[in-house]
Amino acid sequence: MYIYQHLSTESKQKKVSLDLKAIELLTKNQFIPRQVSQIVQDFEVLVDYVLRNKVEVSASQNAIAPKYLKEINSLLSKPISIDLQRPSQKSYPYIHGLYLLLRGSEMGKIQAEKKPILQIDQSVLNSWQTLNDTEKYFNLLATWMFYADENIMGDHRGGVNEWWYVFNSWNDLPKEGLKIKEPYQNESWISRNKLHNVALLGLFGFVILKDKQPLAGKGWCLESVKALPFGNAMMNILGATDWIKAMLQALDGDDDRDFEQETSMGVDVVSQDLTPTEILQEEIQALELFPEWQNNLQTFVVEAQDGTFIFKVSLKIQVMKGDRISTETVWRKIAIPSNLTLYDFSSAILDAFNFANDHLHQFVYKDRKGFQKTVCHPYAQESPFTDTVLLKNWQITKGDRLTYVFDFGDWWEFDVVLESIEEPNPKLKKAKVVETKGKAPKQYGDYD
Repeated sequence: MYIYQHLSTESKQKKVSLDLKAIELLTKNQFIPRQVSQIVQDFEVLVDYVLRNKVEVSASQNAIAPKYLKEINSLLSKPISIDLQRPSQKSYPYIHGLYLLLRGSEMGKIQAEKKPILQIDQSVLNSWQTLNDTEKYFNLLATWMFYADENIMGDHRGGVNEWWYVFNSWNDLPKEGLKIKEPYQNESWISRNKLHNVALLGLFGFVILKDKQPLAGKGWCLESVKALPFGNAMMNILGATDWIKAMLQALDGDDDRDFEQETSMGVDVVSQDLTPTEILQEEIQALELFPEWQNNLQTFVVEAQDGTFIFKVSLKIQVMKGDRISTETVWRKIAIPSNLTLYDFSSAILDAFNFANDHLHQFVYKDRKGFQKTVCHPYAQESPFTDTVLLKNWQITKGDRLTYVFDFGDWWEFDVVLESIEEPNPKLKKAKVVETKGKAPKQYGDYD
């Protein structure tokens, strides 16, 4: 809770007065198309590449596989040179930043297959194609500010978004420009912002970046960073808004925090009627800027899904074969009506594997953006709770994978896949095991 109070206080303290020169610059129609072209162009290059290719991603972080990176880099407006034998997505800061925008906007989604695939959501793409250039620019900017965070590729989300550091370190950028000497970790401004955010500052037209040929065996060699008048003007405009409200909204929405509790503690909480992008839009338009920004990207929404959910629940176990220990996978397919809760589903899993329902549990999965979500046992401290979430309202779709953990001491970890959603079956009132493979292990080993 401290972080929310702190951010709310910072929001009020750091609101700045508008610079008339900034207003003049941003109202002279210099914004279109120069500032828009690079970020929108490169974003659409990545979208088009993913549409045309079956782009494999890593299993854990869902990063673009190395074999695609060189080609994608060559298609961008500013290809970079590196001299690495085994480059990763992060080795190409422009690609890495654009990837985070793709996932944060929910236009990019991960399709679970034997090798997970990065795909484009057609409904989000259709919405994108209705936007004008100004709307595309600001929707990408809002995505960067509120969602395009490296924790999309990790196990959890940090206390604040990466944009927080970008914004608050802006005034630390020398007016004459920052001269950079390798290694980057010795340059505090770069290390605070991370290279992909520096690359995004360039793509969004906030700074001009100069690089040079890399040293042998080294990655991107950035030589200097210099703020542009447009970047100073935009940071002034953003500083005059209460954009932190929108960031709090994004964090609250992801963490399902208690709005009433935050209000009682003096935290400025925003109504959930507006998305973070819409909050930013209202704040900027209150300054009578960018009237072309009328519409916003419509992201994917999982509607209530009535029917019968078919889950495959697998458990890896170790068994003795002669004098050797081998790993086997046992599984159960469970059919369950969508009007039941996740607690009912938990009970069905335990029944299917002959476990007693005598410990806490949780379901862990990733949302559309890639952030980790958890639904907990009713006796746990963190909401939401499994006895309040209906399967039909759960934000998962066919093919999604998740983890079910039971007994935090012994830590039984089950792999769960939503294989299909079938038509409602009036005769099916509770969960039912429809297919099995393998013998379930004993819950307490030899002590059962």
